[in-house]
Amino acid sequence: MAASQINERSRLFIDELGLAHRILFLADPRSELIRTLGILKEEPEAIEQGVPHPTTVLLDSEGTIRFVDVREDFHFWLDPDAMREALARTSG
Repeated sequence: MAASQINERSRLFIDELGLAHRILFLADPRSELIRTLGILKEEPEAIEQGVPHPTTVLLDSEGTIRFVDVREDFHFWLDPDAMREALARTSG
């Protein structure tokens, strides 16, 4: 079941890149997908139970993964230039 999970900082990042129509945020209440992807925190603190590492996945129009960024520390965000470069490689 998909549910929007977008905060204002994320919205600003997406708007800066002009990607609002191409970005999808999902919720994974049973942590099934994040376990499958290997991004579930292995030794979480109590408040982090079921929380994945912050992850960005870029798919092309065929559904092929073209870029993956997994952050172990949510304090460090993906550089927008890295996403711009990945998008340029995917759409070019």
